[in-house]
Amino acid sequence: MTRHGRFQDYCLVHDNDADEIDLLPDFRKPRCRYKRCICITITLCVVLALITFMLVFIVFPFVFMNSIPLQTSLIFTRFNLPRDPLFFETQHFPAYRNRYVSFNYSKDEGTKTLGVWHILPVNLAYEDLYDNSTDLNYDEILLNSNYSVLLYFHGTGEVRTYSERKYELLSYNFQIIAFDYRGYGDSSDGQLTEDTVVEDCIELYKWVRNRTKSDIYVWGHSLGAALATRTVAEMENYDQVHTKALILESGFTSMRDELYVHPYGKLFAWLPWFDTVVVEPLMRNGYVFNTTKHLKTITCPVMILHAQDDNEIPYYFGRRLADIAESRNITTVYHEFDAKFGYKHYYLYQDPFMKFYIMHFIEQVNNKTIVPTMGTV
Repeated sequence: MTRHGRFQDYCLVHDNDADEIDLLPDFRKPRCRYKRCICITITLCVVLALITFMLVFIVFPFVFMNSIPLQTSLIFTRFNLPRDPLFFETQHFPAYRNRYVSFNYSKDEGTKTLGVWHILPVNLAYEDLYDNSTDLNYDEILLNSNYSVLLYFHGTGEVRTYSERKYELLSYNFQIIAFDYRGYGDSSDGQLTEDTVVEDCIELYKWVRNRTKSDIYVWGHSLGAALATRTVAEMENYDQVHTKALILESGFTSMRDELYVHPYGKLFAWLPWFDTVVVEPLMRNGYVFNTTKHLKTITCPVMILHAQDDNEIPYYFGRRLADIAESRNITTVYHEFDAKFGYKHYYLYQDPFMKFYIMHFIEQVNNKTIVPTMGTV
């Protein structure tokens, strides 16, 4: 049949056939929508991944290259560290005195104050705890005690309260001066660079030296090992003040070396521009921390401690430092701890033999032994 030039098709259905027709729904349109949604989702994920990649691995490194605050926050980690002075006054720890040591600098720097703990040796701590007839004079103990003084440099991302268990170990042989760098804990704020922090450390060292007749040992952990080494070197080379001995725990050879192997650095070290936008800007702005260079100039005995499973500073840095220290032909002791113990970066003090390693090192120092002691435990 033709109507207005168009054809109409008709189909005759018998009444008895109507019930036999299965009116199935057409799934073609929903299926197309489902495929379209998958394609859109995949596209969005790819776009977001590309944007994230560009932000993290391209934009951020180039921002970092030109941002001193970002560089400072990477080296001197201070996120979520306690700053309230009351926190440092009220720790559950035996026989310690919390105090503040101030230094006057130039007009630009003004006066800087460092928060300090003076921790007594075990024997005096016992006396302080159980002999009520004795009122210990911390200044007098610092001046005239038979115990040597240990100046303790903590690592980045820490304050002086974080090493209490280590202090318990060290207090068997030393009275301890533990302190916080500028900008850490309850110490004064100020520009955080290697030079400014070392300057503070030198001033504190002089403050201790002027208030004690005892020998001074220096112990540095992690970044603190680099700061301790440079402090000892400058005290010796410029002020002719000689440290009794230096102990480096989990230290690195230089910041340049460390940047390529630290967990944060590894995220970016594969980038072709890593050296240009991360390493070189840090070097230009003075974040060098060349432990190797300063260790070569030190004439005091050195003990180096490192764990094979250190996941922040690889143990082969400890070996390199030990080789450099040994080449001076001055007392050098190196203890490398097997990975099976699980000490990693922070827990070397848990080794049951550590107390004896320290005692033996002190004997070598006092006997002026120059035969190196190297070994894995």
